This record gives sequence, C-alpha cells and structure tokens, in this order.
Amino acid sequence: MMDGTESLGAVIVEDERMFSEMLARSLIDVSGLELMARAYTAEDGKAVCARHRPALLILDLALPDGSGLDVLRALVSDRPDATAIILSAHAEDFVVPGELKDNIAAVISKADAYGAVNDHVRRLVRAYVPNVEDEAALIERLTPRELEVFNLLGEGLTNRGIAKRLSRSATTVATHRKMIAVKLRCSGAALMAIAARHRAHYAKIPS
Repeated sequence: MMDGTESLGAVIVEDERMFSEMLARSLIDVSGLELMARAYTAEDGKAVCARHRPALLILDLALPDGSGLDVLRALVSDRPDATAIILSAHAEDFVVPGELKDNIAAVISKADAYGAVNDHVRRLVRAYVPNVEDEAALIERLTPRELEVFNLLGEGLTNRGIAKRLSRSATTVATHRKMIAVKLRCSGAALMAIAARHRAHYAKIPS
C-alpha cells in the first residue's frame, strides 16, 4: 500500500481537543512519523488533508459536522494509497465500507486509544520506513530517574548542572548518564542530540 520513504506523514482529525492533544503527545516521539497537522471538524479535516496529503489519517468517526469517513473518502480520492486508523466509541459495531477496506488499517475503541494507536502507528512506520531507528522505543526503556536526567540533558545541562537541579551528586548523575548511553546505544554529542530532539518534539505538536 505504501512505498519506502524517510517518514510517514500523519494527520489527526478528532473533535475533542484534549483527547487530540494527548493522542499527539503519545505519538510525537515515534521515529519515522511526521505529525503534520490536527483538525477538529470534517470540513477542516478535508482542507488539512488536501493541503498535506498525509499517508496516514488518524480519524474520529463522529465529528460535529459529519462523518469522519467523508474525510477519508476525500483523502483517498486524492491519494488512493492513504491509510487510516479509525477511532470510535463503538468500534465493535463498526462495519468497514467495502470501498475503503484497503485503506483502513485498524478500528480502535477510544477507551483503548493511546496504547493501541501507538502500536498500530509503529507497525505502519516500520512498513513505510523500514530502516528507521525507533528512538522512542529505546527511550521507553529508561527508568523514571534516567528519564529525568535524559530530559535535563535535552536542556543542554552538564552533569554538574543536572546534579544541582536534582540535588544529587555529580557521580550519581554520571552513573545514570552511562546507563542512558548504553540503553540508547550512543554517547557524547549523539546522546545530547537525541535528548535535545526528544525535548524539541513536544514544542512541535501541531495545534
């Protein structure tokens, strides 16, 4: 359905703004995924899809001005290889329309959305961008304390600066940093770059 490329462009169409933002935050660190935009109505969704032509559409079925399927149909008419992950409060009752059966990768209950969407998106990214290093999966292996140190590395702090911020010894921070380097398979400038990128991602979530 999709050819190999550098990233999988995605758009979220969901009318509940807080839910949309939380969903975006759960996906923003997925390596190989480019979250291009978010929309909150069917009409806005169609306009955003026409502008960005995303390969992936994460879509609420029930929008205030119509069905999410109308957004998908509009996208598919412009990009026949587009893929959608459907969100519904009644996922178990949803019947995939015949003309869209090749475009819908999953139908997910909103109650299970964050983890399930994340899993499906990662699978699609691996198919679409097969050589991508999944930094997010590596970062998820960090302990809470390691993640705290990692986030401060992303601010550009030295071991001494992190120690001061966390009221810990520089030796303790250095030990955490070594473990982070092992888990993320890099050190030095490369580790600092990943930490900075991780931090910067959250500033780039589309509104």
